Amino acid sequence: MRKRVIVWGQQGHIRYAFRQGKWFRVLMTNDSIPNDVREFLVECVDSVAELEALLLLCESPDQDWRVSELARRLYVDESEAGKILSSLVGCELAITDGTLFRYQARDTERHTLVGKVAATYARSLVPVTKLIHGKTAGIRKFADAFKIRKDK
Repeated sequence: MRKRVIVWGQQGHIRYAFRQGKWFRVLMTNDSIPNDVREFLVECVDSVAELEALLLLCESPDQDWRVSELARRLYVDESEAGKILSSLVGCELAITDGTLFRYQARDTERHTLVGKVAATYARSLVPVTKLIHGKTAGIRKFADAFKIRKDK
């Protein structure tokens, strides 16, 4: 009986498999995202910029952030950075005194989950960003269904 040998390779975020003398591109699915991480992303993260902000705050939990500082780090305008920080406060991932923001998860379980999100994002960047973009595309489609359109 002859064994089939499969050799895996990766270039960037694209995986390839070599078998029977040919290279095949392997599609990466969302299976690389654990269910609890997926639920968290759907519930609390509305954009990749918001995820990046969360991870930035989490990396330095003792640092206070101004909206303008975060905007510069994320390459977004200040109004967007303000919305992102307010959203993180709403999801109990950050606290504020009105001017300064700081990472603070509501409990240790949530903090552990944020660490798992960071690890998943580092390992599965493309599936995580596709999940976030797919979520916002679905919301947009739902909102568009209620727009009144003129008949031509």
